[in-house]
Amino acid sequence: MTILDLSQVAGIRLADPVRPARSSRMPGARRVAAPQLRGAPAPEAVAPVAAVPPPPAPALDEASPAPPQEVDPGPSAAASPEARPAPPAVLIVDDNVRLAQTVAAYMEIQGFRAHPAHSAEEALFAAQRVRFDLVLLDINMPGMDGLEVCRRLIATAPGMRVLMVTGRDSAEDPLRAAAVGARALLTKPISLSALRDEMIRALST
Repeated sequence: MTILDLSQVAGIRLADPVRPARSSRMPGARRVAAPQLRGAPAPEAVAPVAAVPPPPAPALDEASPAPPQEVDPGPSAAASPEARPAPPAVLIVDDNVRLAQTVAAYMEIQGFRAHPAHSAEEALFAAQRVRFDLVLLDINMPGMDGLEVCRRLIATAPGMRVLMVTGRDSAEDPLRAAAVGARALLTKPISLSALRDEMIRALST
C-alpha cells in the first residue's frame, strides 16, 4: 500500500505523523509486512490552490444611480441672524413732537433704529438705557438747551456722535456746537434725505 504525503496538499502542513503504538505480540511471532499492490499508478502531485481575485466592480453608466454629492449651502444659508450686524441706533431729540416723530419714522424706513425724545431730560434718560450710535439734537429747546445735553452725553459716553440742528442763522452757534463736541451743525429747513445722508456720513467717520 502506498502512503500519501498530505503535508503538501492544499498548502496544509501537518505535524509529524503519529507513530503507531507498539502492539503486544507473543514471543517468537514474526512480523509480516503488508502486501504491495503491483501496477498501481503513482499519485500525481496536487498543485496548491491559488487565491481567487474578487470580481471587478461594475462601471457606472447612465442606468446606474450616481453617488450622492455634497451640496454647498452657499453664503446666504450659512449666515445666521446672529452674525448679521445690528442696524445703527439713533436718538432724535426735538421739542417739536410731530417733527421728532416724523424724522424717527423716516429713519426707521431707511434701516435705522430710531427713538424720539421731546425734551432734554427725556433724551438723557433714554441715553442711560440704550447705547445710541448717533444723536440728532436740536440746539434750541426750552429749559436745558441742546448744547448742555450734548456736553452731558459726550461726558458719559466719550466718542458718541452728535449732530446738532438749529432753526436760526447765527455765526456763534457753529462755534458753540463744536466746543461741546458736536460733529456738525445743520440748519433748518433740511430735507429728510439730506438729513439721512448727513447721519450716514457721521456714522462712517
